[in-house]
Amino acid sequence: MTREFDTPRQLLPRDSYFDDEWLARERRTLFDRCWVWAGLEADVAAPGDFLTTRVLDQQLFVLRDDAGALRAFHNVCRHRGCEVVEGKGNVGKAIRCPYHRWTYAMSGALRAVPNEDACFGSVERERLSLHAAAVGVHEGMVYVNPHPEPPEPFEEWIAGLDEHAWPHDLGAGDLKFAGEVTYEMRCNWKVFYENAVDGYHLGYLHDRTLGPLYPDRNVWRRVGRHAVWYSTERDGAPQSSSVLTARFADGAGAARLPGHEAAAYPGVVMLFPLTILSPSPWGFYVSILEPVDAETTRMRAMSWEPSAGGASPTADARGSAGFSPVAGGVLPCKPEGSGRRFDVFGEPSVMRLDDLDTHPLESGNFQIEDMWICEKIQRNLHSPKFEVGPLADGPGAESPITHFQQSVLEHVGG
Repeated sequence: MTREFDTPRQLLPRDSYFDDEWLARERRTLFDRCWVWAGLEADVAAPGDFLTTRVLDQQLFVLRDDAGALRAFHNVCRHRGCEVVEGKGNVGKAIRCPYHRWTYAMSGALRAVPNEDACFGSVERERLSLHAAAVGVHEGMVYVNPHPEPPEPFEEWIAGLDEHAWPHDLGAGDLKFAGEVTYEMRCNWKVFYENAVDGYHLGYLHDRTLGPLYPDRNVWRRVGRHAVWYSTERDGAPQSSSVLTARFADGAGAARLPGHEAAAYPGVVMLFPLTILSPSPWGFYVSILEPVDAETTRMRAMSWEPSAGGASPTADARGSAGFSPVAGGVLPCKPEGSGRRFDVFGEPSVMRLDDLDTHPLESGNFQIEDMWICEKIQRNLHSPKFEVGPLADGPGAESPITHFQQSVLEHVGG
């Protein structure tokens, strides 16, 4: 029988989780040429439509050109470096920087410079086009890569995902954007990623938020550099959510999408290295990891919920704060600078463990439980006694960690 993953073992050195030079190498060899989720294709449907995004400190935008093709550019004017567009919208017939109105064609070529003769004599327009980036589309979602010709083409990077069912038509109108929150964690991005693909901890750390998802009740499947997760608690096909999550969500009156009575599709899609997709019967969740420094990671989490019918996912469950099966469970925290309880479906806010008004294990939110554990690991990485022991074998245990580390090393080296 073919193994899903290699026998698990720790491959990355300890200093890779806190060394600034390691992170600098990851930026050069991985993040500067990686594919990251950018938005929905429906938001760039018409010629001139654009949306902005970023990959770490690189500002990018995606544009539908006048021929109907999608293009991606660095959001950097070639004159003084100003961002040429912001948010999302429509540029009309040309891209115009708001600073000095240098104007670019939808191809990115510099087309006009105000007062060119009087101020410049002439400008070498052919060498001052917008810097190109790369763009790809899959299942109605747009991805960008800061590199104009990525070493790993989009079709290769995304290959294999179509073998797993995808539940949401993001252009159908049955989902509406519900909000965004940023989780700020005092840990290296790899500590969080490894926790996310660790099936061994689910039934223990998250027994009250996800249920008894022991290694024989959940499974990760390998898809190229990526991995997709299923609950295997029920008889029949693997499902996207745990039994306990479904009980909480349905008990709170959260609206199920039509046709999602059974959910035989992945519940987590880890797209190496920075994108996490979480489809469910109650909505959709996208998280983007953003390494801030070697020991700080921000995770931007965006949520969509059913457009009509049933209660909002923030309906009360278990007599506590709002319950969101998409956002991680009960939401009991205060946003930055506010005395009210934290609400992922309100204005964008930053969540830190210091904002909690209760212990993480009493929060009822598995994202917060994970943050707590990851920060505990990160602190101990500096201890001379820190050592990774034997890893639990199996696709529902810790084998996916080694798969992830192999991908990191293929880019960064030892």
